Amino acid sequence: MLTIAIPQLYCGASGQRGAYNRQEVGLARAFAALGARAVVLYPAPGADKIEVETPAEKVKVLYCPAKTLGVNAFYKSWQPLLDEKVDAVHVMGDNSLAVPGLYRFCRAHSIFFYSQLGALASQSQNPAVRRVMDLFCRRNLAIYRRTPTYAKTQAVADELEALRVPCAGVLPVGLDTAIIPEISEPRAALRRRLGLDEKANYLLFVGRLDPYKRPLDVAAVLAALPETWQAIVIGQGSLAGALAEAMQASGLQDRWRQIPQLPNAEVQAYYHACDVFLNCNDREIFGMSLLEAMYAGCVPVARCAPGPDMIVEDGVSGFLVEPGAGDTAVLAKAVRKAAEAPAMADAAKARIRSKFLWRNSAETALAMLQTKGGKRDG
Repeated sequence: MLTIAIPQLYCGASGQRGAYNRQEVGLARAFAALGARAVVLYPAPGADKIEVETPAEKVKVLYCPAKTLGVNAFYKSWQPLLDEKVDAVHVMGDNSLAVPGLYRFCRAHSIFFYSQLGALASQSQNPAVRRVMDLFCRRNLAIYRRTPTYAKTQAVADELEALRVPCAGVLPVGLDTAIIPEISEPRAALRRRLGLDEKANYLLFVGRLDPYKRPLDVAAVLAALPETWQAIVIGQGSLAGALAEAMQASGLQDRWRQIPQLPNAEVQAYYHACDVFLNCNDREIFGMSLLEAMYAGCVPVARCAPGPDMIVEDGVSGFLVEPGAGDTAVLAKAVRKAAEAPAMADAAKARIRSKFLWRNSAETALAMLQTKGGKRDG
């Protein structure tokens, strides 16, 4: 049985116990469902021993002692890869400083190394940090040039090719369906349970209320829609107060509801209860809430960005709008069109099920490993 390790090289909230929709665990479950064994490694700064979880059969999660430098995680030892008899490592390393050390260890111990990248340039807000990280990334690029390297989006695939890194293909992030509850209630019953108007049209925004998500545009879009439309905003952040003020200034105070935080199972109910999902971020790298909305049949309207451009088939499974001056009016027009096209809901569901589940990416990776020889003795 092939054993694949998925180490997280970033140290942040996404890998902590209880975190929702951990990419590594979702992929691990998909590998296990296809007959492989998967071991996920998460850094545990300050820990003095490894702690273990088993979220599913043939899936093991190890919280390993590690040190940190900024958001970079450095494991104190890669010995767990040997203890678990790992055949291959699936690395989402991007520009992490820990990639070269992991690669050297894998080469020394005949462990197959391949990557799935979501970004190459530093995302730091500090220009000096960005320059340093981009300089260090050259070491990673040298490794990516001589190992199988996949991109999470077409935009990253294009960037890899521009940097003379052969791209093995686009291997997108997927949904982990094991953590998404089945909701079979009719929409009318669901709205009654959630306290929503059964006859209204609902626009849904899910995400951080911070500048990069552009949540203030929800008010402008809602103002351009008929009074039959209401908005649900799920999220919190630095612009929460400004959004409330914008709604008040536009006379929309009775047509929207902000829910700062909800258990993720309850967020799924809103995806099913609302008509249209709005994504305002014009730099969206991917968009997990976009995937979840479409999976539930909530038709997306999104500004063009690397993630939405890859996920949404414009005019088929949702609408894409070029960002620019006055585009909130165009977004509002697209919202109305989406609500009037019931076939789009089924197309959105089909799009995610056929292209953006972790199983799809796991199948591609396993096929590559069988071809390249991912076995330790191969």
